[in-house]
Amino acid sequence: MSNSFFFPQGSFFGLDFMETSLQSFSVAENVTADNIANVNTPGATRQQVNFTEQYPLVGPPFMATHVTGTVGQGTVIADIQRLNSESYDDLFRGANSSQNFYTTQQSALNSLQSLLGAPNSGVTTQFANFQTALNQLVAQQGGGNQQSSQTQVLNSAQSLATALGTSAAAISNQEATALQQGAAVVTRVNGILDQIAGLNQQIRASTAVGDNPNTIADQRDYLIDQLSQYISVQTSVQSDGSTLVTVNGQALVNDAVAYHLAAPVVGTAANGAQSYNVYFATNPPTNPSSPSIPLGSGQLGALQDLYNNKLSVYATQLDQFAQSLSYEVNRITTSSYDSNGQPGTDLFQPIVSSLPISASNIKCGITIPSQLPVVTVNTSANVSGPGAILPLNSANNTVDPSQNIDGNNNLANPPAAPLLGALTITVNGIAQTFNYNTTPGQNSDTIDDFISSFNAGQYGVTASYNAASQTIEFARDPNNESQQLRGAQGSNASQPTFTISDSNFAAGNPNASLLGALGAQAFNGVQQNATNDFALSDNGGANALIQMFQKNVGVPPIVTTGGLAAVAGTPYSVALPVGVNNVQVGQVLTLDAGSVLGTQENVTVSAISFVGGTETITFTPAQAHGAGFTIQSAPKQTLQQFYGQTVTQIGLDAQTAQTGAANQTNLTTTINNQRQSIAGINLDEETNNLIQYQNAYSAAAKTISTLNQMLGVVLDNLGVTTGA
Repeated sequence: MSNSFFFPQGSFFGLDFMETSLQSFSVAENVTADNIANVNTPGATRQQVNFTEQYPLVGPPFMATHVTGTVGQGTVIADIQRLNSESYDDLFRGANSSQNFYTTQQSALNSLQSLLGAPNSGVTTQFANFQTALNQLVAQQGGGNQQSSQTQVLNSAQSLATALGTSAAAISNQEATALQQGAAVVTRVNGILDQIAGLNQQIRASTAVGDNPNTIADQRDYLIDQLSQYISVQTSVQSDGSTLVTVNGQALVNDAVAYHLAAPVVGTAANGAQSYNVYFATNPPTNPSSPSIPLGSGQLGALQDLYNNKLSVYATQLDQFAQSLSYEVNRITTSSYDSNGQPGTDLFQPIVSSLPISASNIKCGITIPSQLPVVTVNTSANVSGPGAILPLNSANNTVDPSQNIDGNNNLANPPAAPLLGALTITVNGIAQTFNYNTTPGQNSDTIDDFISSFNAGQYGVTASYNAASQTIEFARDPNNESQQLRGAQGSNASQPTFTISDSNFAAGNPNASLLGALGAQAFNGVQQNATNDFALSDNGGANALIQMFQKNVGVPPIVTTGGLAAVAGTPYSVALPVGVNNVQVGQVLTLDAGSVLGTQENVTVSAISFVGGTETITFTPAQAHGAGFTIQSAPKQTLQQFYGQTVTQIGLDAQTAQTGAANQTNLTTTINNQRQSIAGINLDEETNNLIQYQNAYSAAAKTISTLNQMLGVVLDNLGVTTGA
């Protein structure tokens, strides 16, 4: 045998590395078969076999063929790679959380919008029906169907109260559902966290001994995908193979430890509003009103946001509407008389008398039609009793109300010289002053100017001129009350009576006073009430209610005073009256309404605190205000506009949820498609790989067969038998 014949070290005619090749291609076929078998397995990612050449051999040093790298040793498997993309995983989970956030809210808001917008029982419809019933009552003007119209008003008022209660219950039910769903979600989340922690432990152990735990990693990542439906999650793969799972920086799973969540609870935020909170079960706060875990998006985050930023806001606004409705309506009904001449009572009253009126605690408090307060005091009804207004003209003359009062011979009592004096108007127990001056060019130089100036003062009484009877008329007008009057009245009940006194009045000398010049000398200082100024056919109270619906009102109704003086530019805090506990940041208030010092201004509530059932608000005035200054809600919109904004906001929130759900669903699908193009299992590709590895395996097997034949020939030539 020639000494140039060479058998490579570590091999016997190439049989050993052909065997390695067979093993490698067999593993590759098995991995490919596993991919195909798991094509429909949720969370399974494609695994890829990576081959590498074995380091080539060097011939023996005593051989002439000793050349480095002359002979290769075939191929071996470097690793089995799991083709997942962490960046696409993160994108998918973020989009998945957002999609579930919007779809969860969409379902709840669509249901709520349907309940509040019910055409026959909704607040909007019943509010309109209440106004229609009042218009029909006014149209009767004391006719034969008045009792029927009064009954309809009471029925419509109760229907409106019922609609408010139904709407409040719908919101309350949604809040309860959000808590129930949240508890169910937390149970699912905790179960997933436990599974992730268990898989983390297996992966860490497998990685430590050099194994490649791809299948376990698939299961873990699929669980994290599922977790992203319920809560915002972030992940970080650790050096030991485990994954740290967090929610906005707070650990949910760290290595093999899972941090469970507790079921949602309702606490009280700093502003007194109810707050939907989720805490860690392993480390609950000592104060149930402590800030919640920042949940972000996902179903649990959606339920929290739905409760805190939507349902609770709707409930507050609904309560504010009910309170302002009752406050404004009741001011009018208690400023009127019923059909029996009895002072009016509140039309809207609390169901539970010990609690303030709210959307869930309101009813029509009058059940007998004749007790509906619809009549206001009007001097036109008093033609002969105490304080009767007389015609102000002389003989058969006709008075032109645009002509000067002084020296006007068409008047029965023309002032001989300009009159300067004051009328004291007492309404709701508050004395107010109207300073008059009949000098030409001044506020009371003509009847028209007097009426215009007097009414502009908003004293709760309206003056008018009846050309037919040639009389000045005064009527109790609860719609013509200034914020100054309301502030001075405070929480005291409104009254249907009023009194006007002239500072220049002198018995037997009507020419010396403005009231005397206007034919009202007998009216001076006489209380106007149902005894002397009662006209059932007037329906002034019903008219006032109709007009009230067109006026801007303060929502919620706040009428209180400050304690200490307020310093310009310095934050000022004041506790609100008992029962007023739903003011929100951004609420606009009017300070010192009608103040003679000229310091009236609007301010915005900048902060709220709520301690022991008392709400304290903070605002910063631009001007200084003396101690005891008035604080009231700024009348910025009608009741209809306020409620309309609430309904509109619900609609906008529902539309936002619908649009967000559609957009995020499309985004989630797009990202997942991109992710699957990398990590997903493709049957066509895997079939081609299977054929490729099978052919390689067959070739390696054929090579072994050929080498075996060659070896047999060599051995035969050497005289070595190969068989028995």
